Amino acid sequence: MKYLKRDWTMYLSIKAIVIILFLFFGSALCAQKTNGNSIEIGVLAAGDEALYYGTYGKYTIPLSQNKHHFTLGFSMVAYFDFKGESEPDAYLKNDVDMRLIPTTNFGYTLNFNKIQLSAEVPIGVSFASTKGTLVNERIGFERDFSNNETFFNYGLSFSPKYKLSSTSSLGLYSFLPFVSDKAQSGYQIGIGWTKTFGHK
Repeated sequence: MKYLKRDWTMYLSIKAIVIILFLFFGSALCAQKTNGNSIEIGVLAAGDEALYYGTYGKYTIPLSQNKHHFTLGFSMVAYFDFKGESEPDAYLKNDVDMRLIPTTNFGYTLNFNKIQLSAEVPIGVSFASTKGTLVNERIGFERDFSNNETFFNYGLSFSPKYKLSSTSSLGLYSFLPFVSDKAQSGYQIGIGWTKTFGHK
């Protein structure tokens, strides 16, 4: 009876220790999983030669569960300009000038309470398309005009955000290209809303 009581006490002690360790490590692991995949959408203005208007979307994956961490993202930017271009002897009318820029983004994110600062290096391509009517009044002709160009595109992006809740943020989007192309695909700045998924 004495040995049975001792075995029962040891069994309860081991069980209590296992439960405490399980709760401790379980809560620690849950506390670490604070970074989730996020989808960001927004509107922007952009350009060097003229002001463009457009939209962007970005999907970001945190590469660790640290407070400050590296990220991998994929984004798509589309912006348009409806202002006719002109040369000394000719000009475009009824034209649409479009940029489509898909990129892969390598970045680092800093988190400070409700403020999140992200710096990224987007690497991708820029598709530039212009369609319209080419007019030369000096010699008196009009004809349809279409031009498509593709350029390598990379630069630096900086995005400060304010956390509205644990799963959503509102912030700025900015991009400065390091490549100057013939279509003058210039800087971009906009405002966007981020929804985060995967919180535990």
